[in-house]
Amino acid sequence: MLQVKTDVLKEMVSRAAKGASNNKLIPLTGLIAISFKDNQLRLITTDGTNYLYIKQNNIVSDDFYAVVQVEQFSKLIGRMTCDTVSMEVVSNILNIKGNGDYKIELPLDEEGEAIIFPDPMGNEKVEGIDVNLSTIKTILTTIKPALAVTMEMPVYTRYYMGKRVVATDTYKIASMDVDVFGIEPFLITSEMMNLLDVMTCEKIQFHKHENVLVFNSPDCDVFGYAGEGIEDYKIDAIGALVDEQFESSCKLNKNSFLSVLDRISLFVSQYDNKGITLTFTQKGIDISSKSSSGIETLEYMESEGFKPYTCLIDVEMLAQQIKANSADAICLQYGNDSSLKITDGNITQIIALLAEED
Repeated sequence: MLQVKTDVLKEMVSRAAKGASNNKLIPLTGLIAISFKDNQLRLITTDGTNYLYIKQNNIVSDDFYAVVQVEQFSKLIGRMTCDTVSMEVVSNILNIKGNGDYKIELPLDEEGEAIIFPDPMGNEKVEGIDVNLSTIKTILTTIKPALAVTMEMPVYTRYYMGKRVVATDTYKIASMDVDVFGIEPFLITSEMMNLLDVMTCEKIQFHKHENVLVFNSPDCDVFGYAGEGIEDYKIDAIGALVDEQFESSCKLNKNSFLSVLDRISLFVSQYDNKGITLTFTQKGIDISSKSSSGIETLEYMESEGFKPYTCLIDVEMLAQQIKANSADAICLQYGNDSSLKITDGNITQIIALLAEED
């Protein structure tokens, strides 16, 4: 029998459930493994490619193993209000005792035996490269919004991890000038990076062997594979755009900028391709809808190398990238024919302009 404090189990199950994609075509992705051995409780879930391990030490109990449906189990545990939850497997039934007594049937394999969940990592501890969780959080906050979310070019749904961290959907680019791992460049899938957000310890150990990627921390492990297609990732061309120098720049209040864009967006019609016009003047930016039915001026906080300049840009894409920026003041560079650039320390965001005929 396994006995666990309810609050501990709730927190573990809530985190573990984020690793289960519940893909109807892959039954394993709707399951959770509950394993207790050597004084460690482990919950394992998968999306079919990546595996998430949530761990808790210093629990005193008997050895235990069960695999159940993650949705029903997580909802039940999440609604418990008792102090302790007890679990026991009897004849392919998981008996759970908490506020009451509950029975969950264990899924069986083709031979009628209880399913054994794949465990690609096992109990082996991984020695590797130190990575800070805060760096991962910055990537998820600031770099992630530039990722492609459709599969026209699958390689751009993945993060490029090399001398810099890069994400792009070919219309916008986000780059962080940090060599996170200090090894040969590789790609991380968006699914794996999202799982790293489940981690809670600042120091993470990372290990790469061929195409296998492992992230290890005291209470959470993530196991998966490097993304495919790095040979198709146009990192040289992207790097040239990131490093391009602009002659003109200005600083704008972030909240004021977003407020103006929010108001002007009300005057962008379905025929405008989400386009708005930015006109850079001596005092600030005139921001208007294409039909000029809505127009506001946003004054600069600072301005350097001013030259008159007008461009057309997607209002939603611009607002998205401003929101992703962590600074209170947006440092905006302008002046070329194809893009605007936002900079904040070692982070660069590039947004493609719309052509006038668009």
